[in-house]
Amino acid sequence: MNGIEFLSEDGMGDDALQLVADSAGRAARRLSFFRMALGASGNIDERVAAGDLRSALTGYFADERARLDVQGWPADGNVLRAHGGIALCLAAVASQAMPRGGMVGLDWQTGPTGSTLTVSADGTTVRMPETLVQSVEGRMDPNLLDARTVLPFVVAEMTAACGGRLRIASDWSGTDLKRFAVTADLPGIAFGGQHGAMAAFEQTGNTGR
Repeated sequence: MNGIEFLSEDGMGDDALQLVADSAGRAARRLSFFRMALGASGNIDERVAAGDLRSALTGYFADERARLDVQGWPADGNVLRAHGGIALCLAAVASQAMPRGGMVGLDWQTGPTGSTLTVSADGTTVRMPETLVQSVEGRMDPNLLDARTVLPFVVAEMTAACGGRLRIASDWSGTDLKRFAVTADLPGIAFGGQHGAMAAFEQTGNTGR
């Protein structure tokens, strides 16, 4: 971003300068998002402002084909960073599952005993993210992961680490997946958990599976 300021002073062409600015802005938004989603101080009870999480999420979807529909979000205040990271990562997983775009729904409800997060992907072309079901069920070998498949695994690990539970429901029409939703039930205090011990997978739809 500082380099763009120098280039503008030198009279660089407006179109070229705008292209550089757009690319730098996208990179900055991505960096902010993943810092918020995956960065941590090591304190399992670390908290972060709900408004900062919402800003990072909005910035991420500014560059996505999928649209974001936030149906529920914690009131401005501090929430467990681990819960916020799970919310952001699940939203990214849902968006990446719809290469042609669609709607990502996010409903985050908090209570005295913890949080319930539901993130859905609804579009004309929906692909169940590779490694998501295997990771939720604790069957994924981390040695087989790559940059394309690691995020669902990370979400499952984060949920297990704070003693939470992931549930997946999918809606099939014939042979096509039309929608899937992931619900995370998260306790109010994060603690170390056994991966795969709290997981469920459900398929519903015309195929009856």
